[in-house]
Amino acid sequence: MRRMLGEVIREVRSKLTLKLLFFWIAITAALISFAVYRSHNYQLRDSLEYFSFILNGALPITFPILAVLVYVASFSGEVNHRFLVYTRMRRPIIETIYIKLTANIILTCLFFFSLIFISFLFAYYIEPYLGIADYDPEGFGLTKDNITVDTYTRYTFTQLLEYGTFTYSILYSLWVGINAALYSAISFFLVLIIKNRFLALSLPFIGYIIVIFTLIALDLEIYRLSYVIFPFDRIQSPIWTAFVPFLVLVVILFCLMIYVRRNTSKVDSFS
Repeated sequence: MRRMLGEVIREVRSKLTLKLLFFWIAITAALISFAVYRSHNYQLRDSLEYFSFILNGALPITFPILAVLVYVASFSGEVNHRFLVYTRMRRPIIETIYIKLTANIILTCLFFFSLIFISFLFAYYIEPYLGIADYDPEGFGLTKDNITVDTYTRYTFTQLLEYGTFTYSILYSLWVGINAALYSAISFFLVLIIKNRFLALSLPFIGYIIVIFTLIALDLEIYRLSYVIFPFDRIQSPIWTAFVPFLVLVVILFCLMIYVRRNTSKVDSFS
């Protein structure tokens, strides 16, 4: 167990490159810069709305793509160059898969957790100091006495604001990070199973879009995949509703994991 943990740490360190750091900085800067640019044309209620302004642009649509790019894109290159086959001399190939899967989950979760948390810090602490946005809570019928209570019922997960802004920011950032790790883990196994590298990487995004439009057509928008992660364009829903599609994706992930484990001799990537 200790040896495997050491291998996971080495794998994570090997992927913490300047390229990944630049990618994180670029995405974070793009989200915040676009929000700053757009906010000049709007009157907002408060910092919570500015936070939603940062996240509710391109991120909900590109989310599965970005999740795959953190780790799985480079992993697919290793599979393509038959790196997994060469590790057989050192350890069982399924052990290598678990090491790389764990590293993928850790890196992707940390990438998105920090992305969301930095956006929160900007919205709540940096932007008010800079005075970028035009806040007009009175225009929304809010006063100093009721604006705080209003935030508790505004979006899904803002129920957590009753326990403090940092409680909300940490738990919500973790929620986004876990979902990103889930999509990347699904893509991770698809890369092993599907010969077409591009299809394996893009299938989570394709499925994401198809399911979103299907749920809208069925009037089940409350379970829309983008909404349960970035719930800023609808009224508040109970937090448990976000776990319904999440658990479905977890089941899909475990099915893929079991298939790969039981069919190592049939998976082309292992031979």
